[in-house]
Amino acid sequence: MALRLFFFSLFLSGLSSCACDSEKIFHGLIWGMNKLVGEGYFPSTEILALGDFESVEVNMAKSIQNGESKAVVELSLINGKGEELRYNQENLARKCAIIYAHGYSKIDNYNTVKIKFIQTDPFNPDNLAISEYSFEVEDLMQSQNPSDYGLQ
Repeated sequence: MALRLFFFSLFLSGLSSCACDSEKIFHGLIWGMNKLVGEGYFPSTEILALGDFESVEVNMAKSIQNGESKAVVELSLINGKGEELRYNQENLARKCAIIYAHGYSKIDNYNTVKIKFIQTDPFNPDNLAISEYSFEVEDLMQSQNPSDYGLQ
């Protein structure tokens, strides 16, 4: 344990004295993560811009129930301020799901995309409003033209 701590502290001291470009290091980490989990794992900025969301969280789960495999991708979009979010949540959720499904290289390994809109109270962060929408990946991928998000 002491040996690991020594090497870890040596590594950190090497980074702190390094005149490395932190942006290049960050891009290298993102590139490595994309290679590991699949291209498009991190949602595009287009999804964040649709509802003017502050942040997004991605969760992926696979389970077997009654001998049937279920795999779910869940996007939690937090504190959106867009006009469409207030008046047309279901269509906005579908747009986000289609964009994510077309952008993620390993989406074929999953059955469902869940979109969660989470609004927090700025005065009391324990108060949450959550809306959740589920879409089958097969339906999302059948969209003929992803630029119109499957909507007319």
